[in-house]
Amino acid sequence: MADAVVRQRILDDGSVILDLRGELDIAVNESLRSLLVDTITTRRPPCLTVNMRHVVFVDSTGMGALIAGYNAATQAGVGFILREVAPFVEKQLRATGLYQLLAEPAPDAGPAPDEAGG
Repeated sequence: MADAVVRQRILDDGSVILDLRGELDIAVNESLRSLLVDTITTRRPPCLTVNMRHVVFVDSTGMGALIAGYNAATQAGVGFILREVAPFVEKQLRATGLYQLLAEPAPDAGPAPDEAGG
């Protein structure tokens, strides 16, 4: 992927972890979408985890690629989760409602402010 760096790890149970770094925007949209969908449909792992700790920017096309991956996973019966989402990216995903759909809450975190009635 042009502006984003990807490292792929496969766990003993066959689950796949993709570590993304950089910007998820129109420059990487097609390659990210293909990577997510192809990993799900070809490998059919029990779960695909997308680690976003080092993602510094995401736009609507990057979000669209993540949703394409989520939709492919749902159709294939594969788990799909975003982890370690960088603060700026978390803010963008929360603004669109995608964070609640795609991301794993921190183990010791309470409910998100909009879920806590406040």
